[in-house]
Amino acid sequence: MTSRAMMLLLPVVLLGCALIAPAPPPDPMRRITVLPPGNRTGDVLLVEGASLLEKYAFDTDRVTVGEVLAAELRARLTKRGFAVVPPDVVRKATEGRGVATPEAAIDLARNGHLTGPLLVVSIDRWEANGGTHADFVIVALEVWLVDPASGAVVWHANRRANPIATPGAVTLGSAYEMAAAKAAEELVGWLGAPGPR
Repeated sequence: MTSRAMMLLLPVVLLGCALIAPAPPPDPMRRITVLPPGNRTGDVLLVEGASLLEKYAFDTDRVTVGEVLAAELRARLTKRGFAVVPPDVVRKATEGRGVATPEAAIDLARNGHLTGPLLVVSIDRWEANGGTHADFVIVALEVWLVDPASGAVVWHANRRANPIATPGAVTLGSAYEMAAAKAAEELVGWLGAPGPR
């Protein structure tokens, strides 16, 4: 293939790789419960508390990507004008367990007396390109907004596996934190604006 043909083909390939944002939920809502994301990767995905020094010398608490992603989602939803159920209420209802499916979310909400739309996030892929100095993290997420009263999925989106740049990350944990912040911003952008007060 000639270099001219390659140059003509490059924009088509890049356009095909672009993310397509799903339509926002049909009925705007004001209050959302962000459930702890479920991790389907098979890896613990530690942001802090992974090294031997952190674990034994400094007694650092273990913090996972799911916990950071949930905190970032709550912060961004609040910034956009949504009311968010406090994390301690969610933690008590879920006993800290991650939720990866709408069905599991509905069961937890009913048993934990959570009402209003539930934001359910499944981490399907979370993979850094390098050991400690990752330039990017490949992220794939599946997201649902679920009405626990009816059991209906109000909204669904898929973030296909694509890299999220993590420039300047000096540790794997900092790369994971950057990727979580950017992924949360993307997901909240897809949700749109909250409904009227």
